[in-house]
Amino acid sequence: MKVIEEPQLAVKRKLPWFIDAFLYPISASGVIHIAVFAFLPLLVSFIVRLVPDPHFAWLAYPVYIVFVGYLFYYFSSCVLDSAKGGFRAADINVQTATFDIQDCVSEIFLMLACMAICSLSAAVYYLIVRRTDLLFWILAACGIFFLPMTLLRGIMFDSFDALNPISVINSILKTFLSYCGLVVFFCGIGGFVVFILPRLVIWRLVSSAIRIYLLFVTAHLVGRFYWWHKDKLGWGL
Repeated sequence: MKVIEEPQLAVKRKLPWFIDAFLYPISASGVIHIAVFAFLPLLVSFIVRLVPDPHFAWLAYPVYIVFVGYLFYYFSSCVLDSAKGGFRAADINVQTATFDIQDCVSEIFLMLACMAICSLSAAVYYLIVRRTDLLFWILAACGIFFLPMTLLRGIMFDSFDALNPISVINSILKTFLSYCGLVVFFCGIGGFVVFILPRLVIWRLVSSAIRIYLLFVTAHLVGRFYWWHKDKLGWGL
């Protein structure tokens, strides 16, 4: 379980919260992480293409695993920081950070578990009927609806036990109307990234940076949701 320390002193927002939320990644740490996360996969892909030996491509997989693990690790850090009242992207002190391969693997499995639980019903249905009919999309929509709360509980408790569906549903019911707003925001960003962004004529590096930027905004809103409703949720963190 992650222990939530005394929240940061809130700095008065000069802009409405909805606009200020999109400014969350605008910090030294946030900008650096966006640049690294957007540029590194393209660099690795470019190097792999330059080397004619196909066996060399296998060397890229450990790099991608560490990259994804740290991406999940930093996403979790932003959620936790926002849950404590943070307004800008979390700082990672490289001199005191305890990030290691175990943290990387742990975050990967926890995030994958969150996504797997929410997509399980739709995936099983598709494997059985082999078609994407109305029921499939209803099950997929239900999975998307539960995903933000599942991620929030998984990250805040840092435990697979927190992914209990009954606990997730109970937390949603306690904050139902506000949670629906979070889901709409969550789907809006996801829809833009999946359906609109690929159609824009922009450089691949810029497109990757926009995806990472919006991922950090999403992390902030998920964590901020806990900050707003921690008394209703009553998780004791």
